Amino acid sequence: MNQEQAFETLSGLDDRFIAEAIRYAPADAVKPPERIVQVKKRKILAIALAAALILALGAAASALTGIPRSTGTHRMPKTAEYDTLKKLSKIEKDVGYPVTAPTQFSNGYVFSMLSVDGEAVYGDNNEVLKEYYGVHVTYTKAGKPDIILNLSPVLELEGGSEAPEPSERRTVDGATVNLSLDHYKFVPENYDETEDDLARKVAGHYYISWGSDEITEYDMAFADFEMDGVNYTLMDMYASENSFDTLTQMAKEIIDTANN
Repeated sequence: MNQEQAFETLSGLDDRFIAEAIRYAPADAVKPPERIVQVKKRKILAIALAAALILALGAAASALTGIPRSTGTHRMPKTAEYDTLKKLSKIEKDVGYPVTAPTQFSNGYVFSMLSVDGEAVYGDNNEVLKEYYGVHVTYTKAGKPDIILNLSPVLELEGGSEAPEPSERRTVDGATVNLSLDHYKFVPENYDETEDDLARKVAGHYYISWGSDEITEYDMAFADFEMDGVNYTLMDMYASENSFDTLTQMAKEIIDTANN
């Protein structure tokens, strides 16, 4: 996962995400979201990253306009990519918080790469109110979709709304793990929302994004928890009926690693 993938996020998101999601540059905030970035590849990965940021920062995808605060990518000097965890102590020093990232999990997922990206909280005039580093770790398994682990410091953000209620909560070794199953529907520009779409949006965890060539739908699963002042979010971008169990077990192994 790199900055280019993160920058692609905006063009794939529903308008309700724009105030809280990744942006290429604050000056572009006044432009229609579909004009900020041209999506060329890995659209789902980028959207999943934005969704994870929303979860981790406690910022809901709001239908309101004029929200005086947003979060997004911010150019900072210590951004980097790593193909090994041998430099984890340096990474922790650079980002300023503890990073727990196992080399492998008992379910067969193994470390693939890690990126450090600059991120920021912006004010109503796109001024930087708070800057910080996010850590994004990719885990791979043969024949399975990647699972992404995102880390960011716990931030107290004023002026925002609460994150959507999770689909399920589980307690793991004393930590609360919030599990969410979100449905993303990509539709053409001329698509008219159906009564079913409207009802499911009201129920929550259902998002529509305009601009695709054809109707495509995905389910994404998330496991979100806090530890030592850090938000951890695990993402399964192609969710299955076993996703919650898989992510819960991986969350447990992260917590166990930190405690040992």
